[in-house]
Amino acid sequence: MTIYLATKTINKIDEMVQADQGAKFRHFLKLVLPHIGDAYRPESEPFRSHMGASGIAKECGRAIWYGFRWYTPSNFTGRMQRLFNRGHLEEGRFIALLLMIGCEVFQQDADGRQFTISGSHGHFGGSGDGVALHIPDLPPNTPALLEFKTHSSSSFKKLQAEGMQSAKLEHYIQMQSYMRKMQLPYGLYMAVNKDTDELYAEIVLPDPDIADTFAERADRIIWMRKPPAKIATSPGAWKCKFCEHKPVCHLDEVPHKNCRTCGHSIPIQDKQWACELHNIVLSKEAQLQGCASWDRIKETGYEAPSA
Repeated sequence: MTIYLATKTINKIDEMVQADQGAKFRHFLKLVLPHIGDAYRPESEPFRSHMGASGIAKECGRAIWYGFRWYTPSNFTGRMQRLFNRGHLEEGRFIALLLMIGCEVFQQDADGRQFTISGSHGHFGGSGDGVALHIPDLPPNTPALLEFKTHSSSSFKKLQAEGMQSAKLEHYIQMQSYMRKMQLPYGLYMAVNKDTDELYAEIVLPDPDIADTFAERADRIIWMRKPPAKIATSPGAWKCKFCEHKPVCHLDEVPHKNCRTCGHSIPIQDKQWACELHNIVLSKEAQLQGCASWDRIKETGYEAPSA
């Protein structure tokens, strides 16, 4: 596996920040940060409406299915929420650095909308961090997908040693999914060590076969009426130790009561869900509320190949 480090990009960033002691970087940062909407989002969403490209490479297909079916609402600690927000704010810092070295960065398409991809009748997708031109490590005027991530020191060292595909497969598949759908010839993966502010940058080449493989995996999981098999039979298995779905998967706790955890609901075309019992299309608000006819999806005795 060949790793293409974006050394020209990193070197130019370091040289220019040192040259004026960060003045130009701060200038662009002031312009960019107000537009990083996710960092200032006022509402809280316990569930994501679609299956995200950022998680389709998880080893456990059952966990992916549970997430798509809204089994376990988000209940992150305050520290984790601050970490998530830190990631959103870092996006602005990365963009400011690229603007500083002369890159042209686009966060919206020609219609003024965020770059998004979609599949499986709208039930699979995601939104990229942007597209850039004039990246120093690429030919002039060549567009590249942008993906920005934060890492702990241990994770960052692994990234440096192994490259993104090996160290962070989920990030690699996420980028492959976007590049495939958006027909982009390159990707630029940028990461920061949260402890030291050291930067890492890698040029990613498209692999249509692997993108298609995981798109097919997403499609297969989305239309399952019951979950795929567990990756471990014991609740003490290390692969399951930190999974948010462990209580419903291994300890038989009742999932969150909503339409998606009900055996009467099914995904249909155009990102929508339908109730087979009442023969209606369900709005997102109705899905969250559920109804008195809620009937937990039956899992006992079900066996299937792990998705």
